[in-house]
Amino acid sequence: MKYWGNQIMNEIIRAKVLEDVLAERERQDGMYGDQTKHSDQYWNVIATEENGEVAREVYEQNEPKLYIEIIQACAVYFAWAEAILNRSRA
Repeated sequence: MKYWGNQIMNEIIRAKVLEDVLAERERQDGMYGDQTKHSDQYWNVIATEENGEVAREVYEQNEPKLYIEIIQACAVYFAWAEAILNRSRA
């Protein structure tokens, strides 16, 4: 029974994280508009900057801000993946 309880809790946590990433994607789209035309080099710069913010919060040991920065970094990678798929459709 404990296994099923852990599995359900893990799925709830996973759904929460995905919900937060998708909400951040919407926020980023609202702030920056369509970014699908960026080159991979440009996306890499954006992602590297986000990874630096994650690293800062690891160093600062600020777990609530770390979570926020990880979600923002995930949303950037998500947007980059969307841009790649959009390019392949063109």
